[in-house]
Amino acid sequence: MSVILPPRLRPGDVVRVVAASGPVDRDRFETGLALLGDRYRLRYDDETLFACEGFLAGDDAHRLQALGEALADRQCAAIFAARGGYGLTRILDGIDQKALRARPRPIVGFSDVTAMLAVCARAGVASIHGPVIAQLGDLPPGDLEALIELLETPGPRPLLTDLERLPSRAASAAGGADVRVRGPLLGGNLEVFSRLLGTPFVPDLEGAVLFLEEVGERGYRLDRLLTHLEFAGVFDAVSAIVIGDCVNCDGLKDGVVQAPTAREVVAERLGRLPIPVLLGGAFGHGDRNRALPYGTQAELDARDGILTALEGAVS
Repeated sequence: MSVILPPRLRPGDVVRVVAASGPVDRDRFETGLALLGDRYRLRYDDETLFACEGFLAGDDAHRLQALGEALADRQCAAIFAARGGYGLTRILDGIDQKALRARPRPIVGFSDVTAMLAVCARAGVASIHGPVIAQLGDLPPGDLEALIELLETPGPRPLLTDLERLPSRAASAAGGADVRVRGPLLGGNLEVFSRLLGTPFVPDLEGAVLFLEEVGERGYRLDRLLTHLEFAGVFDAVSAIVIGDCVNCDGLKDGVVQAPTAREVVAERLGRLPIPVLLGGAFGHGDRNRALPYGTQAELDARDGILTALEGAVS
């Protein structure tokens, strides 16, 4: 299936903000709102956005309706997630993939929003793995600038540099350590992405450049998640892997990091693969979250540690 690149944004465009996952912290949201609101006209319903029902931003019907209204808004040029958390997987079966293709626009988010980005890719529409509104105030200005550039400027561009190659005898033997590989850029949060396997919502991973990040999962859980991806055939399908932040994934005892660390788990699980694996991507739940076009073609230079978008997230 060919990938549709939504129309690019212009300053002053209407951008809808939705909370389709967890409850939104008002202070953090308003900080991010001030940063993005200088460039676009942000549209949201205050009562709807700050709804709370346990660990959800309102019940399933409430969140699905808010997302549906944003998708149906003819003036809306892009849709931003207010935050991540949890909840999108519960309503994926209510999202009309044909509607996504009929009226494409960039959908921006990460973490729990991985599920929505995967559905967009499944529908053949490009989206953006990037900051949610509530995260914008925690990031350096350059990450917001990179996001705006991705929203407004079509065409190829470097995405990540200074990636660190994970040593692998298997990759070296197969000639995979120093190669350049091309494929659709897919992935996101490891925990959320893994839950899509075996469902109608996982995109086609054949030849993909798979990028993964995680937060709060200890070493044995990372091991279990990566092992699950391996047994599900994911690593046989993809052409390369890029690992971003693994925040708060190291176990601590009396303030001392316990072995194995998250990095050691990743190295042990992925270092056996005959494909390039690179670490140090500036995306995820940490101090950086560089925006990545989701579902579009990218090239990974494993020797020089550079990930490049071959096409933008917009046309």
